[in-house]
Amino acid sequence: MINLIKADFYKIHRSAIYKVLFIILTACAVTTTLVSHFVSTGDMSFETAGTAALLSDVVMMNLASCIVAGQLICGDFENKLIQSALTGTSGRFTVVCGKMITYILLVSVMTLPYALSAIIGYVMDSGFCVPYSASVYLKILFESTTVDFSVNALLKYIVITAIMALGYASQTVFVFTLAFLVKNKSLIVTTIGFIACVFFGMTSSMIAGISDTAKTMISWTPFSPDAYNMGNDTEIGTMIKVVGIALAFIAAFTYITYLTFRKTEIK
Repeated sequence: MINLIKADFYKIHRSAIYKVLFIILTACAVTTTLVSHFVSTGDMSFETAGTAALLSDVVMMNLASCIVAGQLICGDFENKLIQSALTGTSGRFTVVCGKMITYILLVSVMTLPYALSAIIGYVMDSGFCVPYSASVYLKILFESTTVDFSVNALLKYIVITAIMALGYASQTVFVFTLAFLVKNKSLIVTTIGFIACVFFGMTSSMIAGISDTAKTMISWTPFSPDAYNMGNDTEIGTMIKVVGIALAFIAAFTYITYLTFRKTEIK
C-alpha cells in the first residue's frame, strides 16, 4: 500500500492540474480574507460581499474534492494504472485503501490556503467579519477581533483547521465511491459529485431546522452544525465528536467502495 501511495504522490507532483487547482484555491482564500476585512472596515457593502460567497471554502472545497476524486481515480482507470496494480501484488482492498489515504491527504492539502489565511489573519488582528456562509475559517478571522492572541488559542485554531480538513474529506467521501463506480469518466464524477455536495449541504441545514430530532440526526453526520461552528469556545468533546464522525464516514465509504469494486469486472 505504501508503494501505491508513493506512486500516487509522484504522479500528483508531476501533474499540472493539481498545481493549478491549488493556485486557484489560494486566490479564492486570499479574496475571501480581503473581502472579510473590507466589509469590517466599511470599504465594501454586505451586498457586494455576497457575490464572493462562491469563492468561500464551503463551495470551493466541495468542487475541489470532486475534481480530485475524478482525476485521482478515473484518471488511473483511463491510464490502466489501477489495472496494473491489480495484476501485481496489490489486491482490491489494498488499492481502495491506498487511494482513500491519498484522497484524504490531497483534500487536506487543498484546504491549506484557507487554513493559512485564517491563522495569519488571526495573528495579524487586522479586523475581520463574517459577511457570508458558515465557514470555520471566516469565524477564526472574525474571532481575531474578539479573542486576545495567545499561544493556546493559536494552537487550538491550528487543530480546528486540521479537523476541518478531515471534515471536508468526510463530507465528500461519497464522491470517492462514485469515482470507482464510474471508473473512467472524471467529468461525470465532478459534475454529479458537486451537485450532490451542494444539495446535501443545503438540505442538511433545512432538515436540522425542522425539529430537535432532525437536528440531532444531522449532528451525527459530517454536515453537523458543530463542524461549521468550531471556534475558540468549542469544547474538546465537540472536537472529538466531529473527528469521530468524520473517521466513521470515511471508514464506512472505504468498505462500501471495496464491496462495490470487488464485484466489478476490470478490463
